[in-house]
Amino acid sequence: MALIPPALKSGDRIAVISPAGPIKKAELGRGMAALAAHGFVLEPMPHVLEGSAYLAGSDEDRARDLMNAFTDDRFDAIACSRGGYGTMRILKYLDFERISASPKILLGFSDISALQWALWQRVGLVTFSGPQVARGWGGELPEFSKKCWLEMLTGQAWSKPLPVPEGEELIPVQHGVAEGRLVGGNLAMMASLCGTTDTPLFRDAVVVLEEIDEPLYRIDRMLTQLRLSGAFDGVRGILLGRFVQHVKGQPQDQHEAVVKLIAEFAGDIPMLAGAPYGHVGPMWTLPLGSWVRMDVQKREVVVENRV
Repeated sequence: MALIPPALKSGDRIAVISPAGPIKKAELGRGMAALAAHGFVLEPMPHVLEGSAYLAGSDEDRARDLMNAFTDDRFDAIACSRGGYGTMRILKYLDFERISASPKILLGFSDISALQWALWQRVGLVTFSGPQVARGWGGELPEFSKKCWLEMLTGQAWSKPLPVPEGEELIPVQHGVAEGRLVGGNLAMMASLCGTTDTPLFRDAVVVLEEIDEPLYRIDRMLTQLRLSGAFDGVRGILLGRFVQHVKGQPQDQHEAVVKLIAEFAGDIPMLAGAPYGHVGPMWTLPLGSWVRMDVQKREVVVENRV
């Protein structure tokens, strides 16, 4: 059974946390101002601007901010400032039982996939993967991404086909209809969890994956690691977001090569590619853990508010 947190509404208070990498004050400020313009009240947690190098402060402080955001009744939702690296390090400090007693929207992306998977696997909490406060709303976020974010988090996107940006289309790979829980996120984070308490298991689910700036052999290695660990056993469908590798500053689409890698073991599993979900370009905000119906022939993805 899924724990689906209440939708956002104007005036709701959102706690802003940095559970992974550090963020600059100006970037955070721009993102908070952009979301405040849509009627939300943004409140940074105490350690959101701490840290140096690649971590936003100590593991204990980052975990404490997250726990306090969940347990403080003043907050209606929690949004990460950015991804980066570090979320895996705080999992051992979290009290998942207390979190399950106070389900709230958690919005994050990229490295935050580790936390989102743990929350789904341990307590069944549906979380949201999309543009973050600073790395997202604090930059030049496409209007398509803003609209998808707002409609998903305010409960307007359930039970209707997710939109596709103008000039883009979903790409059928293996026809069929797949239904199940939508799980996954960043490929590197899913692979990194193999062998831990939160080893990914995609049985009876539709898995969505994306990645950026990883050479093809490393994508192959991560997919192989997941496959050999049994993560893909019993998977019902595969939804591929953007796989982009920058070469000399120019983005190169790895779509065809990644599809070929997955097709080597996917067999007749329904597969749809070209989803607007990833580190670059217009993107969906996806409810990880929600029920999803993916119809490859219709090129249609529908998420449902189903416990």
